[in-house]
Amino acid sequence: MPPIGLGYLQAFLAQKGISADLIDFNQIFYTFSDHQLQKQWLISCNTLLEENILSLLKQNNSGEFQDAIEKMLDYEVVGFSCFKSNFETTVSIAELLKSKKNTLKVVLGGPEITRQYFKSEGSFHEKVLQVADYLVVGEGEIPLYQYLIGNNTHKTAATFEQLSDLTDLPFPRYTGIDLNAYPRKNTIPLQFSRGCIRRCNFCSERLLYNNFRTREVNNLIDEIKYHKTHNNITYFVFYDSLINANLKKLEALCDNIINHFGSIPWEAQIAIRNDMDKRLLKKMKQSGCYSLFVGLESASNTTLKNMNKGFTTDDALNFFHALHQVNLFFGISIIVGYPGETDEDFQNTLDFIIHHKEIIPQVAQINPFTYYDGTTADETADYRTNPIALKRMEIFVKEIKKHKLKYTNAFIGNLIEKLNCRKYAGNS
Repeated sequence: MPPIGLGYLQAFLAQKGISADLIDFNQIFYTFSDHQLQKQWLISCNTLLEENILSLLKQNNSGEFQDAIEKMLDYEVVGFSCFKSNFETTVSIAELLKSKKNTLKVVLGGPEITRQYFKSEGSFHEKVLQVADYLVVGEGEIPLYQYLIGNNTHKTAATFEQLSDLTDLPFPRYTGIDLNAYPRKNTIPLQFSRGCIRRCNFCSERLLYNNFRTREVNNLIDEIKYHKTHNNITYFVFYDSLINANLKKLEALCDNIINHFGSIPWEAQIAIRNDMDKRLLKKMKQSGCYSLFVGLESASNTTLKNMNKGFTTDDALNFFHALHQVNLFFGISIIVGYPGETDEDFQNTLDFIIHHKEIIPQVAQINPFTYYDGTTADETADYRTNPIALKRMEIFVKEIKKHKLKYTNAFIGNLIEKLNCRKYAGNS
């Protein structure tokens, strides 16, 4: 799907009278690539591909690559959205641009810049400081706008300079982007809120924003109308950390979807809460919700407490029963090998899933504990140095297969760094 973060930046700058082009080179070069490379591209944490992708593009698509470089050189400012997966490639491209046009200003933002901020305790690696004229930690609308109008040029980085609320935030229209070029057809990402009301100790996503804010329901309905009318969008995927942080607004959203559209197919992440009644769950189903992702993570009360998840196994079971009774499909996420998890804790989780497989439609994700910079979990328990976590994941997968539970194969160990593209990279 199109990059929602860049879409918001483009829309915000347009509201301020600043023209900004949005170019998704990730999608462009994915489309240019052959089938074998595309398969590798879709594998999460494919670290060897990340290391080799730039040389592959230069070799396989040299003309298109040069065209892309020349296109970026036409601008006064180029901003890159940085993820861990594309960071080294981004830095290399920024260095190339700077070597060809020393007056070009480069702005780096995105989750990876925020991660590096936490990792370095507020300072950044020299390589980053050499290539970037400006760094954005956290939300990008205000810092980017202020930089472009000359208000922040004396600073190296903006740190969590975010909007006080999302009331007047314009929604992305993805001007200049061919929405039909993406693998997931007729689908658009949506964002109802930013931030999270939970404080799970292992979660890096909660570090992207300083606080929780929700958009106005009417504005979101206008966005859905726009994309249905102008882009023939059928499916809508919420990128919120959790769709049910504000129950009153969630109900208002469902009511408005029902009133305006009857229903629209939508999916989201949802938190386990013991204060959601079936009436609201039924409205979610009626409004078109077809899939929910639930971060269970563990079915050991001790581990849940250590994670700071904010619920118990009884809360989870009651919540799953409620979803099952209103026929809302959902999948759960599991983390094994969490710091302090004992064999008994692990077995409790496995027994819980197997015992209640009749009401749990799918195991959507299983991963060994992965440490992220800035979080409060114990870094020494990371799967890279903790073979127990990997062993428990192996046991977990074997058992759910044995008991014929449905699972999403692409999200089994999807956070584990992989080196399985070595043969392709070596042959290219």
